[in-house]
Amino acid sequence: MALADLIVLNRRVSAGTPTALLPDACVVSTCLREVRIAMVPPDDQPARSEANAAGYELHVDADAYRFLLQLACGLESEIAGETEILGQIKQAWRDYEAAHVDAAKALRPWIQRLLQDTKEVRSEYVVGLGSATYGSLVRRLLGGTLQGPTLLLGAGQLAATILPFLDTGEVLVWNRSRDRAEQMLARQRAAPTQGRVHLLEPTAEAEAGAWRRARDVVLCIPADAARDAARVQLWLRHGAPDGRVLHLGIHDPAATAWQQLPGLATLQDLFGLRDAQAAQRELLLARARKACVNKAQLARMDDADGARAGSSNHGWEDLAVFQAFSY
Repeated sequence: MALADLIVLNRRVSAGTPTALLPDACVVSTCLREVRIAMVPPDDQPARSEANAAGYELHVDADAYRFLLQLACGLESEIAGETEILGQIKQAWRDYEAAHVDAAKALRPWIQRLLQDTKEVRSEYVVGLGSATYGSLVRRLLGGTLQGPTLLLGAGQLAATILPFLDTGEVLVWNRSRDRAEQMLARQRAAPTQGRVHLLEPTAEAEAGAWRRARDVVLCIPADAARDAARVQLWLRHGAPDGRVLHLGIHDPAATAWQQLPGLATLQDLFGLRDAQAAQRELLLARARKACVNKAQLARMDDADGARAGSSNHGWEDLAVFQAFSY
């Protein structure tokens, strides 16, 4: 069937109980939305006012394909770029094919094209988005392959978030309260920490020994003028030449003992990396959305040329003619 027959109804679950529309549609249900996908001749499609009254957002023709592509790529999700929605679409389609054999035949070519286009857009723009958790940012600041040991000072929420990302062979955890450190380790999943995380005694001697052994150090404790000078000297004397120290208890090392330490990274560096990554992420998301629009336009051109839904007679070089086209 033609692209003009493609219709998508989208509603937020919070929009209330809708009037039943397209009862024989392929339905994708998530915790946040319900999406109904069907092939219906234009003369038989519900009017936009009817869809709105039933609690749905209406998409038809190339706009429907564009919406489905953005949905499958995770661009309509609360966390842009997530992958769970694609699996939900695939499962909904499998269930629909099994229950509606005849109706699925008309929709199948467009679903096949959707999955292929989704793969291309995600691989080009979405896969490299990366995450922006404290743990992932710390891991990027440390760089390369962590050879260990890595010393983690602190046992608060920040340290607990970072610990799973310290994928070194050995992690040494030191905290002035052993009970709190034991509680932090108990909350960790077994797999990321079992056998490689060693809790140190809460003594100055144990901490000093760990500074002598560590290749990298991550501090998740406040600045401590009484002890920081000794920590800096330990690193200057025993620190690995290619190791790094990240102090997430200070924003700026100026006027502290830490200003003596070459290559020190602080919260200021962490937030700078976060902002740079966020800007890159938004750029990639914008390009992914544009790619979805372009592929929907290619689908419209192929449909007009009589091409099969699962194939394209046009290449990306044809997209120059689309600059004046908008949805």
